Amino acid sequence: MTSRTPLLAVIALVVVALSGCSAPVGAAETPTDGGGAIELAAAETCTDGSDPECLVIDGESLLLPSAFERAGVEDAVVAAGDQNAVDVTFDADGTLVLQAVTEQVADAGDTARLVIRIDGEVVAAVVVMEALTDDEVQIALSPEDSAQDIVDGLRAG
Repeated sequence: MTSRTPLLAVIALVVVALSGCSAPVGAAETPTDGGGAIELAAAETCTDGSDPECLVIDGESLLLPSAFERAGVEDAVVAAGDQNAVDVTFDADGTLVLQAVTEQVADAGDTARLVIRIDGEVVAAVVVMEALTDDEVQIALSPEDSAQDIVDGLRAG
């Protein structure tokens, strides 16, 4: 498993603050063929070395969840502009999963994180202040990640 840089911590703000914000598909965006999935799970912080399952993700030590929930994706596009981000629209079932898992994380308090896995790779672990209620989110990526690779991973999901 690859550890991500602390820059991905910005995702916490972007996912929560920009949930529901998605630009229409334009010339600067690459639409998917639809379909795919993101895997979501709740994780708890831990003290590094306290448990063999305690791993560093986004610069934080977390107990990697044993199970992830599949959240179906209706559409994903590379976000317009100079940002390295992906706009994701969940399908009806995926929206329910997103809402349930973000509610679980928000209710768990300061030590809980929403872990996002795409195409088998953990891409983020974010703080969730309150449950998301919309079917759209924007995922900001670190400079090392390619938004197009994430979109392709969503298609494979």
